[in-house]
Amino acid sequence: MAVTINRDIDQGANFSFTHTVKGTDGYPIDLSSGYTAYAQMRKFYSSPSAVNLDAAITGTTGQIVVSLGAAAAAAGKSGVWFYDLELHSGGSATVSREVQGMITVYPEITKIP
Repeated sequence: MAVTINRDIDQGANFSFTHTVKGTDGYPIDLSSGYTAYAQMRKFYSSPSAVNLDAAITGTTGQIVVSLGAAAAAAGKSGVWFYDLELHSGGSATVSREVQGMITVYPEITKIP
């Protein structure tokens, strides 16, 4: 079962968070081989279009860094979005949702060309 964590993004600024995947024993899982992470955010659950978040596995520490660059964050509309982070292993044979929640995008005021 995924944990639910709500997050905030400042429109037009870099955004990132790190999630650590742990086994049933509470220790981080080695994700260095055979795992791929995917993350998206959508304005509504049923929205046909999504913003892909970068999801990079950092190696043997069980950590996944999820990020969105400033330009991509500027392109998204302000308001509440929904997101999740999935971990795929064995190609896509096993899929687990690790974290999910809402992201509030706060509007950017300063826009320097």
